[in-house]
Amino acid sequence: MKEVINYLDSGYSVDVIYLDFQKAFDEVPHRRLIEKLAAHGFDGELLQWITNWLSERKQKSGTKRSLLELGRCVMWSSQGSVLGPLLFVIYSL
Repeated sequence: MKEVINYLDSGYSVDVIYLDFQKAFDEVPHRRLIEKLAAHGFDGELLQWITNWLSERKQKSGTKRSLLELGRCVMWSSQGSVLGPLLFVIYSL
């Protein structure tokens, strides 16, 4: 980051690329993710913890006045989580 600031201070232009993986997360089926994690050596309590973390997730949508529960999620629904990007990278391997 310091290099970018130095370039800008020196009058150079800097190109930045932002990647948005939000929709990519939406396409990850939980069952296949768990299978891939097991294939990559995740097992025991860690695999069970991740399975539990993904299980029984519910999706809601709405405004302050009304909240609509859309039901159980079988695909990824945890954008903004710390664990999400790591699991997505492992799923993509």
